[in-house]
Amino acid sequence: MVCLYLISAAGLSGLHTICIGLGLRMRDQGIKVGYMKPLGHRYFQEEGKVTDEDAAFMRRTLGLSEDMEDICPVVITPELVRSSLKGEGEPEALRSRIREAFRRVSEGKDVVLVQGAFSSVQGRFLGLSAYQIAPLLEAKVLVVERFDDAFMGDNVMAARDDFGQALVGVIFNMVTPNRESFIRELLSPHLEAEGIAVLGSLPRDRMLRSINVGDLARQLGGRVLCGEEGLDNLIEDVVVGAMSTEHALSIFRRHHNFCVVTGGDRSDVQLAAMEAGARCIVLSGNLYPTSIILSRAEELGIPVILVGTDTFTAADSVEMIIRSARTHEAAKLEHLGGLIESHVDLPRMYELLGISVP
Repeated sequence: MVCLYLISAAGLSGLHTICIGLGLRMRDQGIKVGYMKPLGHRYFQEEGKVTDEDAAFMRRTLGLSEDMEDICPVVITPELVRSSLKGEGEPEALRSRIREAFRRVSEGKDVVLVQGAFSSVQGRFLGLSAYQIAPLLEAKVLVVERFDDAFMGDNVMAARDDFGQALVGVIFNMVTPNRESFIRELLSPHLEAEGIAVLGSLPRDRMLRSINVGDLARQLGGRVLCGEEGLDNLIEDVVVGAMSTEHALSIFRRHHNFCVVTGGDRSDVQLAAMEAGARCIVLSGNLYPTSIILSRAEELGIPVILVGTDTFTAADSVEMIIRSARTHEAAKLEHLGGLIESHVDLPRMYELLGISVP
């Protein structure tokens, strides 16, 4: 059995997405795949129990039978943080819980994918960062790095220094088209010369960076006023509707699968957004729209969501939600499978891990 620990130096690197893609692809190839997220940080309730949202989704997606407490044995909660800061926590007891949970999760598996927390250092004050858990599980480490020119391969080199021979390699994620040649022709050869395997380079993909309207409304804490049939619409972009009426239509038409955030008193902008094909409209300040707006939105199947915050705060929230969107819709999962197959060197990864494909 092989334990593969996926980590990222910084958050929002697509760690969960890569974990899903690898898990599904391995399972489809006949590999017996297990999964674990030792330290949960995305508060979620599953079957009446507090757990991590990513872990709960992976359990369902991979059809795993292990208890939720084993798949995510520790969840960061306010109580856990307070007790730790007071010196009342028991790091060794938490590590023991993780070790025993991993033993049960790994039974009968060829490989167990262990998903790191938001970043590789999260949980350090609990004694539960990736740097502490990976040796505990005798894991191989795979870095998922959101490509950023400012850091290039620095985070990968640092991981090599920290994990040594346990580091399997790196997958670069969310690479813009104009930087693909840089990775292929310059960065990858340099890292390979340093003994670090570059196992993949996935492009920035708008579909994977989208969220459906229903999830957006839930995370915003907003009220859906109409257009419930459009809650499955996928949103890839957000536009602030603070422009003049004469400019609104032309601006909106430059965007694709977009959400418009504007005030409830801006009927002109709301009508222009619907005319341009907005996937949903978020109204700020708890300002109700006119009956004409609601009637037209209902007719077009465009959800209208009411929130209490001001326009720019609401727009910032929408943008952050889109950036951290999860790959949970069926269409996204199918699309992700194609990306993994095309952009990740799975045979080389299996060879480095010592995994045999049935």
